[in-house]
Amino acid sequence: MIRGIPRSEFREAEIEKLVEGMLERETRFGKPLEYVAGRGTLWMPYYRIRMEYSRFGKEQKEKTSEGVPVETALNAMFCGCVGGESELLMIFRPNYLRHEVMSIAPADGDVVGSVSGVDLEGVLSGLVNRLNGVQGELAGLRSTLSKNYVRKRRFSMLFPAGSLREEKELSEKIAKLDALRNTIRMCLNTSEEVGAIAVLNSDNFYYPTSVFLLKKREDESQRFLIVNLVKSGGMQRRPNSDVLLSQLCSRNDECGKLVAAAVTGSSLPS
Repeated sequence: MIRGIPRSEFREAEIEKLVEGMLERETRFGKPLEYVAGRGTLWMPYYRIRMEYSRFGKEQKEKTSEGVPVETALNAMFCGCVGGESELLMIFRPNYLRHEVMSIAPADGDVVGSVSGVDLEGVLSGLVNRLNGVQGELAGLRSTLSKNYVRKRRFSMLFPAGSLREEKELSEKIAKLDALRNTIRMCLNTSEEVGAIAVLNSDNFYYPTSVFLLKKREDESQRFLIVNLVKSGGMQRRPNSDVLLSQLCSRNDECGKLVAAAVTGSSLPS
């Protein structure tokens, strides 16, 4: 028995329609360029992390002493082999905490993912430090952009073309940093300014997925498609693919080895 989120009662035809639709996006002479070479059910483990953080005071000059409780969920199978910030941000799933967790007996042939040990305090503190760094960069860039705009208003007839390019570059940097800030906040499951964070405790739960191994007909190169087996989203609530995890497992060899075990039915690497 495991503690997990129950899989929804999707019809097999619904899942097949989803996969066929994705394969039909790229065709040659009316045939998909890829085909399904294997499939398996994988219960992915997640850390449910309970923590508290301190808010920044006005103008981010002081941290308040009040601790604010918050929870998030981190993939416990991939956290030990992701490389760099971009991959780490791909494996947080705070939205999974909305689902009820209960005792479940996986079906015969299902693979239960292995839990990778990780320094949760270090991971989350690193994200907070990165978030605060981004906040500082944004403040500096916006100040510069504002000053440039004032100069442009005052000296519009003499404003050099080089300054216009600089303004465009600053705007693009601000947009990228703003997107990164929002992504980190989403992973931490908060919309507030975070001064510091402390992990209180954690436990594990499992999330059901269907893993498809896709191969190209031309050269047999492969990638993975991960389909969520829990209803989410709008009124129709059809099966949907986990785009981020699919990309991660297709480009990160270590993550790919972990999900490949679900397709072959072999034991997971330790």
